[in-house]
Amino acid sequence: MSMPLLPMWLRIVWVVALCGVIVTHVGHAVAMPGQRRWWHVGHTAMAAGMALMYLLPRMQHPALYRAGLVLFVLIMVAEAAATAVFRRREGMLNPLWLLSAVDMFAMAYMLLAPAARPVWLTWVLVAYLGGQVLGWAFGLWDRLPVFARGLPATVAPGDSPTAVERTHRHEHAVTPLADDPAPEAAPGPVVGLTAHSTVAVRVTLAVMAAGMAYMLAIM
Repeated sequence: MSMPLLPMWLRIVWVVALCGVIVTHVGHAVAMPGQRRWWHVGHTAMAAGMALMYLLPRMQHPALYRAGLVLFVLIMVAEAAATAVFRRREGMLNPLWLLSAVDMFAMAYMLLAPAARPVWLTWVLVAYLGGQVLGWAFGLWDRLPVFARGLPATVAPGDSPTAVERTHRHEHAVTPLADDPAPEAAPGPVVGLTAHSTVAVRVTLAVMAAGMAYMLAIM
């Protein structure tokens, strides 16, 4: 991949932006538990892979691209499996895990040799990533019904508990006094990973999707 339409200064701009993505997601991976930690780890790996692709052309580093292909296929399979496992555990499909698995497919696809990438699939992925840019930039994923269900009134959207955390709270709950109001019951199952992210996280995800779309379009 020589990226003839991308001058060196613009490649450096993309790399700097992706380094900002890495810093943001590493910080969240360290600070957050459960599903959210692994979701941020996956996006950290994606941002690092993209930065290397912008810096290191395929022709000079073919072994690196082969290793990256194996890595992102493994991450894609792991996230697809996580999607199925959490679907069974939580009683609903979490679109964030599904979208993340598709993102990893796009990363693996970019690492394929150019002759192995059909043009039609390339532009399907470009359109998909464009949708990801809009979805994260305007907070559209926050509005999906799956993220509005099951959040008790006492829990902030960004702090939705995992199944383990809910069990822990239940086991250590204090019996309320007769005069205490009963806590509002959750109307349905609660997902352990929600799209109620900070503006900084949404911006990094939009930047990453835009970088992937641009890279695919010029390859």
